[in-house]
Amino acid sequence: MKYAFKYVQAGLWYRPIVRVTLKFNKIEFNYLALIDSGADFNIFHADIAKILKIDLSKLKNPVNFSGIKGGGIGYFTSIDLGVEGNFVNTPVVFSNDISDNGYGILGQQGFFNNYKIDFDYRLRRIELTSNKK
Repeated sequence: MKYAFKYVQAGLWYRPIVRVTLKFNKIEFNYLALIDSGADFNIFHADIAKILKIDLSKLKNPVNFSGIKGGGIGYFTSIDLGVEGNFVNTPVVFSNDISDNGYGILGQQGFFNNYKIDFDYRLRRIELTSNKK
């Protein structure tokens, strides 16, 4: 499957932001996420875990990560991540240490390994091609 998206203007800049659906135990939540080639894995704010009824206190093995804002701690789990209604089960990290009024982050493990991604900044277009056969 191939999907095309336009970059989203955020202030003076254009960013590769797409709408994804996060699903866990039949609960779905639509959310905007930044496609970030510098991120090791998918990261979403811990409030999203609450919406999906994921109890972070039951998750083991916290993971440390760092970014522009500094370091953070999150918790790995697997959820279904959907693009245009097509889902893949993938690992994500939920953390209180990212902005609660920003975007989710789509990273190398969990997103880039599931899609071929073509960025065309000049045309402000993103194309995602699913690796699922």
